[in-house]
Amino acid sequence: MDSFHLLYLLYGGNTVYRQEAKFSILSALREQRVPGSFSITLMTDEPQAFEGWPVNVIPLTTNILAQWKGANSYTHRRKACAIAAGVLLAEKTIFVDTDTVFFKDPATLFERVTDQQYLMDEFEWTWAEAKLRADYVAFSNELIAKGKAPDDGLKLYNSGICGIARVNAGVMDKAIELIDEWRDHYLRLHTIEQIAVSFAMGDAKVVTANDCVHHYYSKKRYHHTMNKGFFDTYGEQFHADLPTLSATVPVHFPQPSLLAKIKAQPRLIAVEKAFRPAAKLMIQGGKVSTPDYLREYCRDALWRRAIELLQQKHATTRQIEHLTKICIEPSQQADFKTLLNQRP
Repeated sequence: MDSFHLLYLLYGGNTVYRQEAKFSILSALREQRVPGSFSITLMTDEPQAFEGWPVNVIPLTTNILAQWKGANSYTHRRKACAIAAGVLLAEKTIFVDTDTVFFKDPATLFERVTDQQYLMDEFEWTWAEAKLRADYVAFSNELIAKGKAPDDGLKLYNSGICGIARVNAGVMDKAIELIDEWRDHYLRLHTIEQIAVSFAMGDAKVVTANDCVHHYYSKKRYHHTMNKGFFDTYGEQFHADLPTLSATVPVHFPQPSLLAKIKAQPRLIAVEKAFRPAAKLMIQGGKVSTPDYLREYCRDALWRRAIELLQQKHATTRQIEHLTKICIEPSQQADFKTLLNQRP
């Protein structure tokens, strides 16, 4: 039994999420300063995809995944069940969502997990703030009606990182009970799982991990593009150089420099206000600063998003042609039009 381990959950056979998991694991290995300071456990229904990887694989069967989803078919219940099972395997467990990149040594995070203290990704809002949100109203009203509403000061956390000492394993059993109790709210509140974990932790001390990790849940399309570029270039089979090579992928998707933004202003002035968000992405795509092997991947991701925005605004063919001439360098216009012609 290990003292400390990172825990991942991967299922469904989707290449995008497999590459998320692999890249996250590589970032953890890259940042690890002391060999053996922690191990990595992966619960997955595709163990063959991780042959040769330095992880402890726990195969998941269809039956286990069905059991974990529960009688009410809530997908994210599986995460709570994985943590509940994984926390028994080591003195300290840190569950990591696959869409997470480490930029500091994960060993420092284990120092924050104690018998009296939990670790979560980041603080989101207090219950006083949450209950005023439109997606929380029905949920809050039910808790009030049943006399189960928490104190307004209860803090709700994102559970992209969830660190628990084995001595506190019971907190996840409590969270699963709450998930099942709140079954009527799954459709409106997709984050019931992390709300349940925050409720189960109650007024215990919780510290955050977001100074060591980038949880890119709101920027998935761009990170998926970079992950694909990386694995297209270097392959998915593990070898000793792969963690170091992963450092060539930016932790955050590259943003244009201040100078580039200033230079873009004259072109944007000539663009209708409704189309400016798309125009910014069109310009940025042509100037994106990344390693050579990623440049085309990142450029195309920005351009595809720009095209989506133009479609949402019902831009005409003539309007798109005008924007292309203004925002895309002449040498790249044919590439942009190729993407444009691929749209559904």
